[in-house]
Amino acid sequence: MNETPGGVDGKNLSREFHDRETVKLVLDLGASFASERRLDNLLEKIVDHSRLLTNADGCSLYLKGADGRLAFCVNKNHTLNINLVGASENNALFTSLPLDPTYVSAYAAIHNVTVNIPDVYDCAEFDFTGPRRFDEKNGYRTRSMLVTPLATREGEVVGVIQIINALDRHTHTPIPFDPHFEFLTNSLGNYAAIAIHNLRLTEEARQSTVLLKEANRDAIYSLAMAAEAKDDDTGDHVRRIQHYTAALATRLGLSREDVDLISLSSIMHDVGKISVPDGILKKPAKLTDEEFGAMRTHTEHGMKILPKKEFFRMAREIARHHHERWDGGGYPDKLAGEDIPYAARIVAVTDVFDALTSERPYKKAWPFEKAMEVMREGSGSHFDPKMIDAWVQLYDEGVLLRIHQQWST
Repeated sequence: MNETPGGVDGKNLSREFHDRETVKLVLDLGASFASERRLDNLLEKIVDHSRLLTNADGCSLYLKGADGRLAFCVNKNHTLNINLVGASENNALFTSLPLDPTYVSAYAAIHNVTVNIPDVYDCAEFDFTGPRRFDEKNGYRTRSMLVTPLATREGEVVGVIQIINALDRHTHTPIPFDPHFEFLTNSLGNYAAIAIHNLRLTEEARQSTVLLKEANRDAIYSLAMAAEAKDDDTGDHVRRIQHYTAALATRLGLSREDVDLISLSSIMHDVGKISVPDGILKKPAKLTDEEFGAMRTHTEHGMKILPKKEFFRMAREIARHHHERWDGGGYPDKLAGEDIPYAARIVAVTDVFDALTSERPYKKAWPFEKAMEVMREGSGSHFDPKMIDAWVQLYDEGVLLRIHQQWST
């Protein structure tokens, strides 16, 4: 049995091989590993190239888990036509292993060394009960084995590869692994470990981003519900606005990501009503000019209430500008045409339509047909004409009615 320390660098590799093409191949594989964006694909790629580079019959990969065990991930065997990903319930060999040095893979991981065994049946240093059971069950004979830690240059072992049965290139019969493969797989293991480590960091960052978005989403709903509660709304209004907005944005050809952002941001359009006195919000009659002036301040208050973080940028724009008009006669800034933020132009349509078709303290709900007449008449004056063209299509297809029915208590 031979042992080679992990973490051999490129210079050692070059001195061992005197073969620039082999070194170049390893470097190219390292770049290929680094470019992979999915962990499952990366692990299969590591196994495939480890087996091909050493001209071996089979290869398994284990990753070191948070529980301290080596979790089985991938096994491929050419002779047996095996291609397994994940733990196998039918074969005891392909399960997680404790970090017990009596197992060769665990030993390699613990000591960060590559272990080269000419014939496992003649090796008394490790427990090979598992491979023997596998051989008996499958009519196979495991002979040579090369186990290499997947270790970063800092020495962090993230897993191991277990390569079995090097094959003679002429007779295709099992032979011991040539010692130069120890350096080759060490270097390959370095690149593999770095790629795995980086992918895990990327996934952790992604999960943190998801959690942050969920937290922001919860904050959005909470604020929106608080504003609607002041207005005696059940919360269905903001849900209708959200789904109307998503439908209109989709019809206008926006990307899925932009649709999600605009529809979520639309929920906050009236959050500034938290600052408007209840007597004005719930007045069952027409507002006086003074009262209407107080009501109009909800757009400015909404923008001030929302955090000045990038995630809320669109929500702030919608809150401030969803009462602007295409002809410049809206508020609070009298913006006109394309000077009005695109998302605010969308919500201007959805908010007015829902206000017309919903019951308010001062009015009954209008029929859809009557509301659509107002929307069409407002094209080019109140609303962006392109928005109304798309809105009419949604109405004709019954999309608006379905959303209204779904979110009306």
